[in-house]
Amino acid sequence: MYLPKHFEQRDRAHLLDVMREHSFATVVTTIDGEPFASHVPVRVEALVDGTLRIEGHVAAMNPQVRAYDAGTRALVIFAGPHTYVSPTLYKSEGRVPTWNYIAVHARGAMRAIHERAAKHDLLMRLIDRYEPSFVPTFAAFDPRHRDALLDGITGFDLLVDQLDGKFKLGQHRLADDLPAMQATHEQGDPDQQAIARWMKRLGFWS
Repeated sequence: MYLPKHFEQRDRAHLLDVMREHSFATVVTTIDGEPFASHVPVRVEALVDGTLRIEGHVAAMNPQVRAYDAGTRALVIFAGPHTYVSPTLYKSEGRVPTWNYIAVHARGAMRAIHERAAKHDLLMRLIDRYEPSFVPTFAAFDPRHRDALLDGITGFDLLVDQLDGKFKLGQHRLADDLPAMQATHEQGDPDQQAIARWMKRLGFWS
């Protein structure tokens, strides 16, 4: 993605928070030379050595599995909060509408997971991430039913070797433009309020 220096975010803790809070991700690979995307919930884990692992699953019939089997490099996009910004929020004239947003891009080589036992363990981690109370229910499924479910999916994981964060939050605007923008965001919809919280967290607003 286009990443001007003043929007670049390298703080790993901030990036991890965005990835975990907005974990319904877009996984992009190429198939036969064409881009292909799947939209899936994922789990992000920091391994002992500090490497980040992203894991999830898709339907076994998803054509993207071919890319996983080939170890293709993939781009995983985490779209954070975003909001329209009206030029009326600026004191200076001649401004135009824009959009404030947060996005994190993670890249690495994909690995397909086909073994039932490994897929079972993956599903247990995903369930524990999204609905821990369902873990014992899933564990109690009839084994034949559970195996049939497992046969219908292909797991994947990706070890991140490139991580980029773009926090376009209006931080490059003149200081006297910020109060109206801050007030509007703090009183706005959930995305606007999330942007306001990040602006405060990063020290751009009071």
